[in-house]
Amino acid sequence: MFWVAISGYSAGPKTTLNGRIGSSDYVDILGNQMHPAFQVLFPNHDAIFQDDNWPINIARSVQSLFQEHENALKQIPWPAH
Repeated sequence: MFWVAISGYSAGPKTTLNGRIGSSDYVDILGNQMHPAFQVLFPNHDAIFQDDNWPINIARSVQSLFQEHENALKQIPWPAH
């Protein structure tokens, strides 16, 4: 699986995920790879992140990460309305 970030400001890094990941892996990827990239890609803190309600995406630790960075990274529900 690949994750790619694209914005009107710039293209972001491509993250490759191999095999199964757990919620702690997901938090690590979001916090240590994607969040720093979002800070560069979205300098106005107008990033919008969408996931697909996969069980890992709604884990308590993942939601805590989003709450911690709520000013810099917004979430929209799946499916988007």
